[in-house]
Amino acid sequence: MPRYFFHVRNQQGDLKEDPEGQEFADLASVEQDAMAAAKEILAEELLRGKSVLTKAAFEIVDENNALVLRFPFSEAAQKVGTQP
Repeated sequence: MPRYFFHVRNQQGDLKEDPEGQEFADLASVEQDAMAAAKEILAEELLRGKSVLTKAAFEIVDENNALVLRFPFSEAAQKVGTQP
């Protein structure tokens, strides 16, 4: 299975790279996991009394470091889907 890396671009534009990545069967599974992970991050920030990171985004790359999906956290905040 291909490995994908979920880098996080924060609201200031800084990139935090995912050094390990995860294996997924297809890009649809990657997107579902991105939504669930973004919802979890947003929920944790709200529970800590912090502002919502809606300008942050996952920049998901494949094993060749090619960008395959950009998933804004704001999309997770607006869509129903997988629960955190």
